[in-house]
Amino acid sequence: MKISWFPAFLSLIVAVVLAWLAYDVAVDEQTDLDLYVAVGTAISVVLTLGVAMACKLENTKVGVNLKVWSGLMFVVMLITNFCFAHFGVKMPWYVVVTICLLVLHLGLVWSISRVNDV
Repeated sequence: MKISWFPAFLSLIVAVVLAWLAYDVAVDEQTDLDLYVAVGTAISVVLTLGVAMACKLENTKVGVNLKVWSGLMFVVMLITNFCFAHFGVKMPWYVVVTICLLVLHLGLVWSISRVNDV
């Protein structure tokens, strides 16, 4: 697996912008999760969008599977983060759901990247 640095940098910029937006939504809703949602959004966007944009695999079929999976997880993570920011659910629920989704994503990325032949 190779990493292209320019798309990785672009995903970092997108993560910062979306984290600021999540922080703004959480502050507008008067929840105490504002900073936690911003940091969680930044981490989840970097891990999902970074894999979708910056990782290159030798096998193109496996690379497409990896990019599609990461793109789907990017959408799922955005929806969950903005729902938690808007509705202000308790902090332990946010942490548990976000970590479970990230562990699922990273586990499948690891297993997909180990496939050599499709």
